Amino acid sequence: MASWKTIRVTKPCTLRIDNSNLLIEYNESEYRFSLDDTDSIIFEGDRFMVSAKVLSSLSKHKVATLFCDEYYMPSAILHPYHQSSLATKTLKSQLSTSKEFADNLWEHIIRAKISLQKFVLDILEKDSYKLDLYLEQVRGADRYGAEAKSARYYWSNIFEGLIREQESFDIRNQALNYTYALIRSLITRDLSAAGFLPAVGLWHDNIFNAFNLSDDLMEPFRPIADLGVYLILKNYNEDQLTPQMKRDLINLLDIEFVEYERGLSSIRNASKLYIQLFKRSVETQNEKILSYPKIDHEKLYECV
Repeated sequence: MASWKTIRVTKPCTLRIDNSNLLIEYNESEYRFSLDDTDSIIFEGDRFMVSAKVLSSLSKHKVATLFCDEYYMPSAILHPYHQSSLATKTLKSQLSTSKEFADNLWEHIIRAKISLQKFVLDILEKDSYKLDLYLEQVRGADRYGAEAKSARYYWSNIFEGLIREQESFDIRNQALNYTYALIRSLITRDLSAAGFLPAVGLWHDNIFNAFNLSDDLMEPFRPIADLGVYLILKNYNEDQLTPQMKRDLINLLDIEFVEYERGLSSIRNASKLYIQLFKRSVETQNEKILSYPKIDHEKLYECV
């Protein structure tokens, strides 16, 4: 059975393991969750007690585990050391990737991202004409800075007055950061399960970032998250994220509005297939194998 649950830990509690079940003790009550049915868990803040046994069990059961700070930015992601029986083969393929392949794949990734940014602006009836120009400028390794120019243009149009800063208290930034963190943790988990080392990226190469490859590959999913966040925020008039808003953002992962490989999928399931195709692409050094998600906005509108 496929795992599906996402658990949020936000209040003072103690976590422990009992026969492949996660037990959460809170206010003299006990809540039991099967790890086999749990896809991800989010720890917000620092008001909980968790043991090494719990973390080891989460890793063993391939539960995407995310720790967030007060800005809803990921402060840590737990990912298994090795999950795939062919991890060594996959890792060798990753580390022997040619620069030409990496540059070509990065070009495809950025083209997919900018195309989706344009799609999002179009369906929201906002200016998007410059993104066509930036698409034409994308080359291997994005040496003309088309991604940066498209990002500035995109953000100035989708969210008026928004400044993308990690520590901003703007609720739009909070919601975006929270949703990106969720997707980043899923992709990191799926990369680890496939035998990849998330720290070694195609383009991102920050020595202090353990998730460079995750950040590379999640780029086409960002506009998908942006549209979901935009629509959800329209339903609220709040200055800070509320528990219900967080639930709505988490639910974005499971709404089947993502067009991928000729079918409708959720972000959660599309991520798994996306990484499987990425693995084939790396092993064959063929960037054309990897396909990219699109949006069925009518399906999303029905559910948000």
